[in-house]
Amino acid sequence: MKKILFLALSFLVLIQCSQAADQSIDQEIGTSEDVSVNFNYQGLGKSSEEFVSNWNQLVNTISEDESTILYFSMNPNNVKWTSETKEALYYSFGDSGDESNINNVFVINMFITENVVSRIEFFAPSTKEEANAQQTKLFFLLIITLSDDTLDKDGRESILTNLGLYDDVADPKQLAGSVTKNGIQYILEPLVQNDLLFGLSLYTSFTDTTGTN
Repeated sequence: MKKILFLALSFLVLIQCSQAADQSIDQEIGTSEDVSVNFNYQGLGKSSEEFVSNWNQLVNTISEDESTILYFSMNPNNVKWTSETKEALYYSFGDSGDESNINNVFVINMFITENVVSRIEFFAPSTKEEANAQQTKLFFLLIITLSDDTLDKDGRESILTNLGLYDDVADPKQLAGSVTKNGIQYILEPLVQNDLLFGLSLYTSFTDTTGTN
């Protein structure tokens, strides 16, 4: 019962912080004609360099706090290949190099097909800290925006709702879903061990692989 209660409280925090986080992004996306005309935040289907640049441009629009911008931004010098085959790049957020802090590290993988990002895989750890829920929500909104920057606030929120992020579940394994919108597929998968949720993975990709061009 305590496990289920903790899970419910964790996602209650997610719901409470969702409006503030999405409002921050919505101030710059879908509500400003000048921004939508002058800047394209799309990352999926772009080169890895464009992806990182657009990600950082978006992060800079949603906060004026230097520590927040630094935490959510991607340092191009630290974007690395996952293996010698060079099929995917990865970046770790919040990785201080301290092994005791490994449970608070967020990781993004960008799979490369014909020199563009064709798929995104994002891992968010689950901890007891309220800040973790807020960070997860904002990261998910960033991922959705970089996957399809034509979505407005309601569109982004609809993706998370249809994925089941806010569902009231008794078993954390049920916290999963898949939705397709505008030719982009979004998949949410829970990572569970001993009936405890220790992370969430969000995947996004083109439903039609020719969309990577």
